[in-house]
Amino acid sequence: MTHPRARRAAAVTAAALLAASVLAACTSDVPAVPESSASTSISPTTPGVTSPTPTPTETPADDPSNADSWVVSTEGIGPVAVTANFDDVLHEIEDTGVGPFDCDGVAYGFAKDNAYDIMVIKDRYDGTDEIVEVSVGWNGDTMGVGPRTAEGLGLGSTKQQVLGTYESAEEVTSVIANRSFVNIADDNGDGTLVFSYLSGYDGAVGVSVITGKEPAYEPCA
Repeated sequence: MTHPRARRAAAVTAAALLAASVLAACTSDVPAVPESSASTSISPTTPGVTSPTPTPTETPADDPSNADSWVVSTEGIGPVAVTANFDDVLHEIEDTGVGPFDCDGVAYGFAKDNAYDIMVIKDRYDGTDEIVEVSVGWNGDTMGVGPRTAEGLGLGSTKQQVLGTYESAEEVTSVIANRSFVNIADDNGDGTLVFSYLSGYDGAVGVSVITGKEPAYEPCA
């Protein structure tokens, strides 16, 4: 079984080996507007009448089928809220491709552009089937991708940015070597928003909302 974090590491290595490509410029023939003949009659235009300007469409926030639209908070990431029912949430977000992984109680998937991955973990000890963690993890060479907080923070955000945005933010050392966190606890709920950092990287390589002490390191171990 290949652990999702190992897949992520492999993806990072593969991305580093890709050579830069150059896109060739494309041209296309634009149809010319036919000239009016002398015999063509022209109707007068009605003054003051203009065509309405099309309204640009925006992807709604927390669209279950589009993880890029998900908003991160201390309660969850998009429609994936901690303490919600695991199976119900997986059904809601099934269009993202996130689904059961190699071990019970863990769901996993990649973003459509493979820039980050998504992991959802349920309570496997008390038997409640409640979600205890939802995480997105950096999976390539572009940091500023994936779900963001209302303040625009997410993967790639530095510790200084997070600490400067949230008064209650606290820097914490992990029990795992070379890993650290910035935690933002929800005083009125069960969740804690966690930005994960690895030695050698300035930006957050993971963003999680958890009910425990720290994000899972080996969820299938």
